[in-house]
Amino acid sequence: MSDSELLVAVLARFARLLPAAHELPRILDELLRSVIDVLEPAGATVALAEQLCPGRSELFAARPADLLELEVCQRDSARGPGAVAFACGAPVTVIDIGGYDDMWPEFTSLARRHRISSVASVPLRVDDTEAGVLSLYSRAGRAWTGQDLSIAALLAGMATGHIVTANLVQRHREVTDQLQHALSSRIVVEQAKGVIAHANHTTPDLAFELIRSHARRNRVTVRAVAQGIVELGLRI
Repeated sequence: MSDSELLVAVLARFARLLPAAHELPRILDELLRSVIDVLEPAGATVALAEQLCPGRSELFAARPADLLELEVCQRDSARGPGAVAFACGAPVTVIDIGGYDDMWPEFTSLARRHRISSVASVPLRVDDTEAGVLSLYSRAGRAWTGQDLSIAALLAGMATGHIVTANLVQRHREVTDQLQHALSSRIVVEQAKGVIAHANHTTPDLAFELIRSHARRNRVTVRAVAQGIVELGLRI
């Protein structure tokens, strides 16, 4: 298979798989798999912007997995090619990592332990959204070509679109869950108000005050008291 045929096959695989896959680990794994298939680096990593995925654990991905150390190092030190690429919004290439000991001492030391000589870092970006950085690693000195960077940027852009979609889907689910929880709470509280109003021959508003006062005295939520009334026969 020629290089162009391989790229077309990878892009087709990307297009088929990802629109239905809103899970970040699958998206990141497909991105890494694709760049390794087409560009044949020794390994690749992805670091996502924390603000894009607050509270999520899938901020980093790597093939092979031990290269995750390089991304964690850059996050902790705020120095390295990936950190620069993200800050500048432009690709950063390094042919010989040894020439950057003064600039990125933590990163270059760790890169040598992993036998990494060259790096290319490409921002993950869609419109004005900075989603993170894709980094390619070579064990030999490699002069990254314009074609290398173009292909990496193309794959990174496709992945970024899906990452943004996955983020929106996750947020939508969270909002839906919150609304469902609020609706369920409202329903059970209304039911409890009716039970207490009937039992105490009072109005629903006064029944709610009884429920709220009971919740405060016992340091529990109004919903918990309402559930006790409706589901367990609690009377106050």
